[in-house]
This record gives sequence, C-alpha cells and structure tokens, in this order.
Amino acid sequence: MQAQARVLAVRDGRVQLECESTATGACGACAGGRGCALRWVAGRGNTLLELTDPAPGDQPLRAGDGVTLEVDDGELLRAAALAYVPPLVGLLAGSGLGVAWVPGSESAAMAGAVVGLAAGWVGARAWLRRFPPRYRVRVAGQA
Repeated sequence: MQAQARVLAVRDGRVQLECESTATGACGACAGGRGCALRWVAGRGNTLLELTDPAPGDQPLRAGDGVTLEVDDGELLRAAALAYVPPLVGLLAGSGLGVAWVPGSESAAMAGAVVGLAAGWVGARAWLRRFPPRYRVRVAGQA
C-alpha cells in the first residue's frame, strides 16, 4: 500500500503527516473521505498520522515536504490478523468458559463472550500499539 502525504510538523523525532490522495491498494478510507487508513497507528482521537523517526536516509523531513508512505501487504495482513483474531478467540473462549462455569446457562455464556471479546480487544490493541506495522517513508520525487 502506498499513500501520498504531506508533512505538517516535525517535533522531537516525530513527524505528523496528512494523507493527500487515495492510497494505492488501500482499503478505500481515503476515497471515502475518512482520511488515511494508516492513521490507526497514531492512536486514539488523532485525525493525523504521527510516525517516529521516519527520516529517509540522511535527509531530514521538514514541514511542507511531500512524502510517499509505503506499507507492505504482508504487514497490513499481519496487522489485520492481530486486530481481529484475538477478539474472536476471546469471544469464543469466553463463551465456552461461561458454559463450563455454569452449565446450561445462556446468560453465563453471553457474559463470558462479552468479557472474552473485551479482553481480546484490549490485548490486540496493546499488541498493535507496541508492534505497529513497519513502514517506509520516501520524499516525493525520489526513487
């Protein structure tokens, strides 16, 4: 996946980017007017993508620079698996544990499923924040 972006600010080794165009091979978030799908790396409540130390080579980035942000398809697949599999496993495991804890109780199965889903979601979110998808940043116009 490739996305064209513009550098808005550079502070303390962190760079704020804003997507400018539809990403190539992306999920369509840019085309849908929701901004860059990669901004999930940035965190809660942020509308812009914020990256750590993405300077390509020896050339530091400056506000106003156009850049190309690239994420391999394998990295996107890994991130999607990390985002969706733990909540699904938590949902199924929680339901099974609820039934095992109180046999024949549908409410125990439902409560276990909700708790398992929430635990899986928290675990997936923490894992993705700690190990976000790897990316490459190139200054626009460079090979």
